[in-house]
Amino acid sequence: MSQPEPTQPDASADDSTRQTDIVHDRQTLEAELEVLREENRRLRDSYAHAKRATFRRTAVGFFAVGGLSLIAALLFPTLQTIFVAFAGTGVFAGIVTFYLTPERFVSASVSDTVFDTLADVEQHLVSELELQTETVYVPTASRPETNARLFVPQHVEYAVPDPDQLGDLFVTSGAEAEQGISLPPTGDRLYTEFEQTISGKFGNDPDAIAAQLTAALSEQFELVDDTTIEIDGGNRTATIAISNPAFGDVHQLDHPVVSLLAVGFATGLDRPVTVDTRDDDRFSGVVTVSWNALEQPSAQSNGAATRERETTPAPENS
Repeated sequence: MSQPEPTQPDASADDSTRQTDIVHDRQTLEAELEVLREENRRLRDSYAHAKRATFRRTAVGFFAVGGLSLIAALLFPTLQTIFVAFAGTGVFAGIVTFYLTPERFVSASVSDTVFDTLADVEQHLVSELELQTETVYVPTASRPETNARLFVPQHVEYAVPDPDQLGDLFVTSGAEAEQGISLPPTGDRLYTEFEQTISGKFGNDPDAIAAQLTAALSEQFELVDDTTIEIDGGNRTATIAISNPAFGDVHQLDHPVVSLLAVGFATGLDRPVTVDTRDDDRFSGVVTVSWNALEQPSAQSNGAATRERETTPAPENS
């Protein structure tokens, strides 16, 4: 009597089942991911709405103060001037608060992450090209689209290129000592915004420049909590101690706080400056801006031409 042959498992059926399970799991994960994305969007919208509501409630409070002050001015004629002043202040504050309510809120962690990524890219570029650690901020009056450029030299003994050569990333058109890379400073647009909001004229001496820039850092941009200034006119340096800066470690390449100070000094003094940072137990960091040994190439060439004219004897009349 013959034995029945054992049935072989259907491999194609198993593969089909596994494929079906994989597709099902993937669809499930995609659905869950979409739910999480939607929930994240909802939470962001709710957070922004709550912030806007807080601002608008504050504006309503100011309007209420203004309205009550007007009523009080009518009820108490002897104090009318004071209450009218309160009313005007309340209404004005309410209008400003209501119309200046921000529409988008970006958390500090997001800003820090964005800058850290940019700083890592720039630092990696400097390391790969084996450039120097020296950073030179060169004013670019001949290029109205920028206030200054950040020049990182290739050689230890370097010369500052002409501003017209700093428009490209790689600076290779000049002498060998002028080779390096040119980057747009993070403080360039900050300086432009600062310049548009200052009352009066931007200073052109180190004390005035330092005072105006540090005030902008702490009050306008709120990038630091506090600063301490020390100007050394003999060595042509300005030392600014920083307390609790935004965007983390000030030793990072082209940190916004350092960059704004450097761009401001370079523009105000109309000459290249270098920056150095160091630690201090009393502060979060100390930034030293120096304009001791660097001059604009145009100034150097003009000075050389002047000296040549002075030393060249005048032709004798026959």
